[in-house]
Amino acid sequence: MLRNSSNVSKSSKAMRSFLKYFLLIICFTFNIESLVLASGGSPPPTKLNASLELLEKGKLLFLKFCAHCHGNRGGGDGFNAEFIDKDPVELSDPKFQAKRTNEKLFRVISLGGAKVKKSHLMPAFGYTLSEEEIWLLVAFIRYLGNDKSSVTVPDNVQSERPLRPVLTKADMLSFSKWFSENGQAKEQTDSGKTLVMNKKSCLGCHQLNDEGGKIGPSLNRSSSNYKPEWLYAWISNPQNFRPGTRMPNLGLEPKEVRAITSFLVSFQPEEEDEKFATPEDWKQYLSSEGDPKRGENIFYDSEGIANCSKCHLVKGRGGAVGPDLSYVGTSRTREFILESILNPSAVITHGYQTVMILTTNRKFITGIKKNEDESGIDILNKEGKNLHIPRENIKKFKIQKISTMPGNFKDLLEIQDITDVLAYLGSLTLPAITNSEN
Repeated sequence: MLRNSSNVSKSSKAMRSFLKYFLLIICFTFNIESLVLASGGSPPPTKLNASLELLEKGKLLFLKFCAHCHGNRGGGDGFNAEFIDKDPVELSDPKFQAKRTNEKLFRVISLGGAKVKKSHLMPAFGYTLSEEEIWLLVAFIRYLGNDKSSVTVPDNVQSERPLRPVLTKADMLSFSKWFSENGQAKEQTDSGKTLVMNKKSCLGCHQLNDEGGKIGPSLNRSSSNYKPEWLYAWISNPQNFRPGTRMPNLGLEPKEVRAITSFLVSFQPEEEDEKFATPEDWKQYLSSEGDPKRGENIFYDSEGIANCSKCHLVKGRGGAVGPDLSYVGTSRTREFILESILNPSAVITHGYQTVMILTTNRKFITGIKKNEDESGIDILNKEGKNLHIPRENIKKFKIQKISTMPGNFKDLLEIQDITDVLAYLGSLTLPAITNSEN
């Protein structure tokens, strides 16, 4: 049926009128945006549309870097929440989300809490994650708030993770000289204490005395456990030494890293039993340098008493039940390595605590806990096999305070054997931490 010509004419006029006003609105909006940007204001809010594939990537990043505080579902109930003095934000709360633009969420993830006048316990991830990865986190956080809209990450964002210069041999020699001259100065230790306790996000993940989180290892015994050079290099950029580690690069200035290192090396915990003094009868193992070559043979002897390589990895060779010892000579003091041999339960390396699981059918399963999420617990058993125990099969579980490493090597090995193994482990250093020939 043909429409009346007058109706067509009216319709055309209406359409032309609509288009005119629409174009005026577009021009007006463009001019406003230009004025805002020209005056240094924020750009208009970014609309996120994330595909399920992108959301899955955001979820993996969230579980690795965020869930321990904010919870797997963003409810502020991660396992670490009970150890820090400020409740993590409930990211999934619609009221919280309504007050934050995508740009604001991006900014706090990138810069950390302190830079945006929020909690200093929230670390900065802008020196660790790419812009694309941070936008994926924002998209997933929106998803947790029941924003189920389809999604794309903003165009032209950086997809490569930021790079930080690798410390050279010259850098490390310069630090060693500085530390010998200034490392114990009160000005430095006080400055480092302020950074650790009040300004940076250290206590969000680490404990000092009874304060702080439990994501990373306790810092109570940093003075006896770690070499100053290693602390300086690690804090400068942990990603250089262990790509993929959960500890972010905080983008610290060299003077800040020096101050933090000075404080940690000088720190003494309040509890007497946290202090480490080498027992008198242990000093005989430290009185000579030992033979590193003989120590290496003892370490790898599969028929020997020690058989260290059954559990420990060194530069790709050995087992994975215990900590990787590839560069233990760079990071740990001789006293700490000796303590780990003679009394391994005194300090259990973070991430290698043994868990005992009681299943619903009353079976006990033990191993090193590698991961825990809503689906269950992943462990590595003493045979080196990875096991997943579903949540519904777990009646209860408990972290053990006893190391899986035998504690009787003092009785089984000769003094010279232990001295030689100690010498070998001390020789496992990171080649110059560096790409420099200086």
